[in-house]
Formats: sequence, structure tokens, C-alpha cells
Amino acid sequence: MTEHKTPSGPDLTRGVLLTAFEDGKLLGHVGEEDVLLVQAGSEIFAIEPSCSHYHGPLAEGLVVGDTIRCPWHHACFSLRTGEATRPPALNALAVWEVTRDQDRISVQRKREMPQPAASHRSAPTPEKFVIVGGGAAGFAAAETLRREGFAGAITMLSDDGAMPVDRPNLSKDYLAGSAPEDWLPLRGEDYYQDAGIDLRLNINVAAIDPKARIIT
Repeated sequence: MTEHKTPSGPDLTRGVLLTAFEDGKLLGHVGEEDVLLVQAGSEIFAIEPSCSHYHGPLAEGLVVGDTIRCPWHHACFSLRTGEATRPPALNALAVWEVTRDQDRISVQRKREMPQPAASHRSAPTPEKFVIVGGGAAGFAAAETLRREGFAGAITMLSDDGAMPVDRPNLSKDYLAGSAPEDWLPLRGEDYYQDAGIDLRLNINVAAIDPKARIIT
């Protein structure tokens, strides 16, 4: 049997008043999708209400400028584009177009997800990056380089025998037996091939010579 989740709050396509907001936020829905309205200064934004990391409730998050931060693990998202701007979140959130008529706010159309940025280097950049470490930080570095438009070579060296994994799961759901192994990798094997990231496992880095730019 398929469960149908009841959408949250008011129907935002019909419009809501600013007076309905609490602490600058209002949770409603567009069709069957939940949408969070956020007031940031004089602007109103509409964004997916659950963090893409562990689905933390962004309605309880902190708004800083045009960003919102998850209350659980402090992932940060752009309210304008939905992009994940700080770890541990890696995936962007959906955003919707907002129409405002004085104090009445309505939401109709979802925006297209942002595409990877074209290269916008303003200074000379190495043609190759070697990242030592196959954890979440190393993965985030490689993923960010590609997302920001770096087209050169990227090599990740990891002394682990497995692809970068979501380590919080190891000490929580997986240890409790409620998460299968295929939940653990941050990305599937195909991602590294498609993104042109040379991931080398079971590699121990013994020395780094930054002047000669040699890694042993």
C-alpha cells in the first residue's frame, strides 16, 4: 500500500499574508510538495524545507543574510539558488518563484536547478589537484572544484578500501542495523568516472614535498 503524505500548512498558490509568518518563516505547500517561505530582510524566498543531508527541519534553522542553516548539523543553503554552500550537505534544494503583492505572498512555479558554473578563474590555477584523504572533507573539495568549473585533473588518494562514505551513518543507523550498506557512500562509483575524479583507494601517503610538488 502506498502512503500519501498530507502536505503541510496553507496552499501557497492561493497566497498568504506576511502576518501569518512566525519568526520570519511559514511552512506551506505547492501541490503535494512542502515549501518553506523565508523572510530575509525585505525579500521573501521559497525553498524546500528539509536539509538534503539528514532531512533536518529548516523551519527551525538560522537565517543569515540570504542563507539558511540546518539546526542539526549546520549545513548551509543559498535561499536564492538552493545550492549547498557549506558541508555536510552536498545536494542542492529546490526553490520556487515568489510573487509579492504588498503583504500578500504567493508561490507558483519551481525554478530549474542550478547548473554547474562555468570556469571563472581570475588568477592562474594549477592544472591538477591532488587531494590527500578519502573522507567527507576530501570528497567535498573534489566535488566543489568540479561544481565551480575546474576542468583540470583531480586525483584523490585514500588509505581506505572503500569509497568516501557518510561517516555519521556508521555510528548511527548502520550500527543499529537500520541502514543498508548502499546508503553509506557519499556518491556511487559512476560519479567519480562521470566527474573525471581519479579516486585511488588503499593508498598510503608517506611524504609531501610542496616545493618539488611531489607526493610519495
